[in-house]
Amino acid sequence: MKNETVPVKPGFIYARPKKVIRLHWFNAISWLVLTLSGLGIIRGGLRFMPVGYAEWVQNAVGGQFNLIVGHSLMGLLWAGVFAIFVLFNWSSVVWPFLKKILSITPMSVLRDLWQMVVAIANLFGLLKSAKLPPPGRYNGAQRLLGTMIIASSMVIALTGTLMFVLFLLTPMVVDGAVFRWALVAHAFFVGLVYIGLVAHIYYALVEDPESLRSMQDGYLEEGYVKRHCTAWYDELKQQGRIR
Repeated sequence: MKNETVPVKPGFIYARPKKVIRLHWFNAISWLVLTLSGLGIIRGGLRFMPVGYAEWVQNAVGGQFNLIVGHSLMGLLWAGVFAIFVLFNWSSVVWPFLKKILSITPMSVLRDLWQMVVAIANLFGLLKSAKLPPPGRYNGAQRLLGTMIIASSMVIALTGTLMFVLFLLTPMVVDGAVFRWALVAHAFFVGLVYIGLVAHIYYALVEDPESLRSMQDGYLEEGYVKRHCTAWYDELKQQGRIR
């Protein structure tokens, strides 16, 4: 895939390519559509939306069967777009990102967890004297959140695909341990992602609005990077990307 030409913007650092920004907003829109349609599938005593919402959504698309098929196809599109992006951008974007964002060893999880605890405590004026290593491209909370969302998304895609296949084999008569446990896992990991998204949205809108603006053109102010990503800033200086 052809490399993107990066125009120089004085006082700013190019943080992410436009194709990543487009993927980010595609993901956000997909999650909104999938959430609204998924909640519309639920009927019976277990409700997360106002009474009548499921009936209204199902009637709008011609019934629960159509809603399930539409929700599933949207989920397959979401997973397919990510799979294609990974395939064509593995070495240039995906693998470098995974090396920075994943927190999987016990020591890295504990380190990132402590950084996250300190960051949250600082919001309330606590643990101000705690000494932490200079943050890199992503801080501990971002690495934990990123790892959780990536792992959860894979489970969501797999369980959603499995349930759709079982649904097509026996439409409207979905039963059995495999389907039920797939549904439980699907719902659990969707809820887990939303817990993380609440924190992600809060920080993007309230604590770090500069990071949200970078999702428009891909640039971060040098001052922001120096304050929030000290180790990454020093690395960029060594590479000659910052004078």
